[in-house]
Amino acid sequence: MSHVVRDPKGYYIMLGIPPTADLASIKRAYRARSKLLHPDRNPSPHASAEFHALNEAYRVLADPAARHAYDTGRTGHETTRPAPRPAPGADGAALTPRTCRVCGRATADLRYLVLHRVRGAGLRVRRQPITGVFCRAHGDRMAVAASLYCWALGWWALPWGPVATLAALWRNLGGGEAPPRENFELLAFQARAFLARGNLPMARTLTEQARPFARTDAERHHITQLLEVLADQPAKRARGRGFRFGSAQIAQLAPLLLIAAVALYIAGPSKVIGQLLSAVPETTTGAPPPPAPEPSRKEPVSGPFIGRTTPADPAPTPPPPPEAAPMEGLYVIGPDSVEVRRLPAPDAGVAGTLSRGTVVMVTEVSRDGAWSRVLSARGISGFVPSAALTTDDMLR
Repeated sequence: MSHVVRDPKGYYIMLGIPPTADLASIKRAYRARSKLLHPDRNPSPHASAEFHALNEAYRVLADPAARHAYDTGRTGHETTRPAPRPAPGADGAALTPRTCRVCGRATADLRYLVLHRVRGAGLRVRRQPITGVFCRAHGDRMAVAASLYCWALGWWALPWGPVATLAALWRNLGGGEAPPRENFELLAFQARAFLARGNLPMARTLTEQARPFARTDAERHHITQLLEVLADQPAKRARGRGFRFGSAQIAQLAPLLLIAAVALYIAGPSKVIGQLLSAVPETTTGAPPPPAPEPSRKEPVSGPFIGRTTPADPAPTPPPPPEAAPMEGLYVIGPDSVEVRRLPAPDAGVAGTLSRGTVVMVTEVSRDGAWSRVLSARGISGFVPSAALTTDDMLR
C-alpha cells in the first residue's frame, strides 16, 4: 500500500536526494557533503551545528526502519533505536539561507553592507551606521535614506561636522561598504545552504561571488573545495553589485542639485549666461575691409619755366564713413521690439521676437554690416538689423 512521503525536517533536501533514492545514493550524497561541511574544512562559525545536522539526516535515512518511520510521519519510539537528543541547529535551521533584512528573500545578490550616518551635535559628531544583509534594491534604498539623513543632520558640528558628512556621503554613493570577512562568511554559508537543498546552480553562483572576498588561505581553500564539487554546474547569471550610476545615486545627489538650482535662480539666469558668454574670446569672423586707395598724383608737366607744374587738382572730398558695424560681443536690443530673421534679409522667415533691453551675443556680422547674427539667453538665434543693437550704456 502506497503512502505519502514527508520531509518534515528537510533531511532529503539536506542531502540533495529525492525521497525515492536508494541506500547507495544516500551514502554518496553523504560523503560528498560531509567533505564540505566538516568542521576542519568549514570556516563557518556554525560548522559544528551544520555537520551535526548532516549526520542526523544520514543516520535516519540510512536506517530502513528509521527512514520508514520518518517517511510516514510516525514518532521516534517506533524506530529500532531511540534517536539521540538533537543539538541546537540539528533540525536543519543552521543551513537555512540568510534573507534580506527588509524583504525577507534569499537572492543571489545579498550583501552585508555598512551604510554611514552622521549627526552633528554642537562640537561632537555622532556616527550611527546601518548594518545588515540587504538585497540590491533595498540596499540602494537604505543608502539613499542614510545619505538624506546626513544631508539634513550631519553638518551641524564644528569643526568636523562638514568633513564627516562629506565622507559619509561619498561612501554611501557607491552603495555603502561591503566588509570582506562578513561577506565571505555570508556568501560561503549561502552556497553551502543551497548546496544542501539541491540547488546546485545557485550554490555555484554564490561560490563564484564569494571568491573575491576570500583573504586567508583557509578561505581560499574552502572556495576551491566548493568549486571542485560544483565544477559541472552552470552558474546562474546574477546581477552585479559593482558601482553603477542610477536612480539611487541621483537621489543621493538631489540636495546638491537643488542647492545649485536655487543659487542659479537667485543670481539670475541671464546674468550667469552673460558672464559665461563674455568669457568667450572675441574673434572677428567678417572679411577685413579693403585698403583705401592712394590719392593720385599729377605728373609734372614740362614748360618754359623750370620747376613749374600745373596746379594740382583739389583733393576730392571723401565720402562719409559708414556707421560702424558691431563687433562680436554682448549687446542690448534698443527698439521696443525686433524680429529675429532666419536669414540676413528683411523678407526672411521670423525665428522669434526680442524686446527692448534683451541681452544678446553677436556671433557674426554680414559683409555690409547691415545684419548681425545674435543669440539670446532663451536660445533664440537669427539675424537682426545691426542698427537695432546698442550697448547697455546707451539705454541709460
